[in-house]
Formats: sequence, C-alpha cells, structure tokens
Amino acid sequence: MPVVFQGERGAFSELAAVEYFGKKHRPVPVPQFSDVFTAVTGGKARYGIVPIENSMAGSIHHNYDMMLENTCYIVGELYLRVSHFLITNKGVSRKTIRRVFSHPQAFAQCRQYLSRLTDVQQVPVSNTAAAVRKIREEGLRDAAAIASMQAAIDYDMDIAAKDITDNPHNTTRFLVLSRAPNRRPPPGKHMKTSIVFSTKNIPGALFKSLSVFALRDINLLKIESRPFRKGGFQYLFYLDFEGSSGWKSQSNALNHLQEITAFYRFLGSYSVGREAHPTYRRRR
Repeated sequence: MPVVFQGERGAFSELAAVEYFGKKHRPVPVPQFSDVFTAVTGGKARYGIVPIENSMAGSIHHNYDMMLENTCYIVGELYLRVSHFLITNKGVSRKTIRRVFSHPQAFAQCRQYLSRLTDVQQVPVSNTAAAVRKIREEGLRDAAAIASMQAAIDYDMDIAAKDITDNPHNTTRFLVLSRAPNRRPPPGKHMKTSIVFSTKNIPGALFKSLSVFALRDINLLKIESRPFRKGGFQYLFYLDFEGSSGWKSQSNALNHLQEITAFYRFLGSYSVGREAHPTYRRRR
C-alpha cells in the first residue's frame, strides 16, 4: 500500500517519505493535509507523513488539530534538513523577477534573503513544488519559486540562487501516521510518546498534570498548547515525553494523568527520529 503526503512530486514531504521508507512504500501525493489523514483513517493508505514543526518557523498548528480530529496514531518521525532554492524558468534573470511563489512556511524560513529583493511580491501557494509547477506551466518570465532542488530537477528548471534559507541548520520534523499504534516495543529502545490532554478548571491543574511525570523522573521533550476548537477559550496540551507507554513508569504516569484530567488521548509511542539530508535524483 502507498504512503501519502500532501503536495506534489518534489515537495519536502515526499523527500521525507523517501528518506524514512526507502523503497518499501510508494509515495503518493494528495492535495490537502486533511486528505492525508482521511486516506490513513479510511484504509486507502497504510501510512501518511506530515510536517509538524520547523526549527525556524515553529509548529504547523493545522496538523496538530488534524491529529485530534482523526483517529490515527504516530508510529514514527524524521527530522529532515531543509534547504531552499530560488527556481526560475530557463534563461530568466534575477533582475526581472517581480513575483516569488512558495508556501508561507518557506517564506518564513527565507526572510533574510527575500528582504534583499526589492519590489518583489510574495505569492503564497499550497506547497513549494506546486509553486515550481505553476511558473513552469504558465511560462512566467517575471517570477520565481522557492522550493527544493528536487522540484527544480523534476521540472527541468534553472537555479537562480541556492541555499537561501536563513539558517543552514533549518530542519523540519515529520510524523509518520498509521491507523493502528505500534506494537509494544522492547524496553531497550530509544522511544518517545505523544499524548494530548486538557485540564480540569481548578487551581494548579497543569502543575498537577505535569507532576505525574516529574515524580517518576520522566523527561518531558515538548509541550504545545492549542485552543480547544469546540470549547471557546479552553486549551488542549500536546505533550511529548521520553519512553514508551508500554514501560512501567510511563504507563503508571499515564494512568495517573487520566485520573486528574478532563480529556486525554494517546497519540502514539515510536522510536526517536533520526536526522536526514534529502537525496536528490533524476527520475525516469
């Protein structure tokens, strides 16, 4: 079965899928992030892969919300080093560029370079590879796209400027999704668990919730608060911590947490992701 990603050929999500799965699963593009979750929960794809946060631009909140609205589980992660390129049609000079197309996250990651371009309009599109396809199909001579080297290769385009990302260590964290959680992993593995919960409306509720981990010496890796979309100004807390839900201390902490919170959902236990550099290649 395929692994689905949002975007088009050459998108960073496709590069992440290739780095994570190798040749074991065929990456298939879908138009929207919601389509990734629908394909996984509906059984049309065995896995989906989505970006969840970037080291420069921060969290992708829409995908946090999608995890809550769909019944699927995190079964893996990958940290992909992201390098952006300014891409144009053949023979286009940088002096003639008046519009730059890309995803808003890419604009956020290339602010310094873009600030040096005078009289240039930033035009947001659904993903970086779609920006390249647009200027190629429309034959735009006054426009460029910010995207991956793979997108430039796939569409046979020129590179007007390379490595334009503000920070050379720019990295995006991707989550691998499945309909079912991982089986209980062996205790020796380097694991991570993700959950989401809301607290009761009482003094010290968040402190008490986090103390269930501190009392058991469980290291918290990240906490992200998001408005509860069905509850006005109530908040959900997405939490990552070290270890697996199948381990004794972590299991006890989660059981304790469920006793004192108003809402709880387990999102998955999975191996801590590796950092990868994308592999660019010419396709047949």
